[in-house]
Amino acid sequence: MLGMSLYELFLASPTMVVLLVCSIITIGFAVERSLFFHSTRTNAAKFMKGLSPLMQKGDTRSAMRWCKDSNSSVGRVISQGLTHASLKRDELLQRMETAIEVEQVEMERNLSVLGTMSNIAPLLGLFGTVIGIIRAFADIATAGAGGSAVVAMGVSEALMTTAAGIVVAVIATIFFNIFVRRIRTRTVELEDAREEFFNLLNASKQPRSFSNESTAQSKTVAETVDSTVEACAKVSEEVEEPVTSGV
Repeated sequence: MLGMSLYELFLASPTMVVLLVCSIITIGFAVERSLFFHSTRTNAAKFMKGLSPLMQKGDTRSAMRWCKDSNSSVGRVISQGLTHASLKRDELLQRMETAIEVEQVEMERNLSVLGTMSNIAPLLGLFGTVIGIIRAFADIATAGAGGSAVVAMGVSEALMTTAAGIVVAVIATIFFNIFVRRIRTRTVELEDAREEFFNLLNASKQPRSFSNESTAQSKTVAETVDSTVEACAKVSEEVEEPVTSGV
């Protein structure tokens, strides 16, 4: 290509070696983040649908196991809510928001590397081009001969670094935008799951309080009936005693 092999191009331009390292880093972190999002993906709506009957029954242990088995961001956030369900709403909300932030930080891990590569790769390519052009003109000046063909050949070889830098930047930018979009989507899903958890928590507490009130009322009625029966028995005994003594 352009009168020289790829190996010779790398030897002629150290910037190409740097761009090759940048491309390997970009692809490596892109694959790592892709595997992370693939291994932790889950259907938040389906997860909450399976959690709902467990919370309604008050089976906290099964609900915690359900969260642990999911191995997902929503499972870890909801497990924090179940662990601290006895706290006040504001304190519980703060803990779950902190859990969501922790998951967001984990999802953004290594993402800055892709953003950095998308910014510096074109600059490195441009730097290599400038160095190549300077070298080409220096060779022409040293040799004291040459024409437009020689200049064009030197410039075309130098521009290869710019092309390589643009390719690396495009790859890094594409993956960066994909992952940012995925993080936003998962964050919204976690917030929706948090609100659904509070609704389920309130719904699970209401029947218990109602049953407790009903039990208390039943006990009060029973005690009232018992006291009334005892009073009637005493009255009947007092009425029967004078009759017995008169006889």
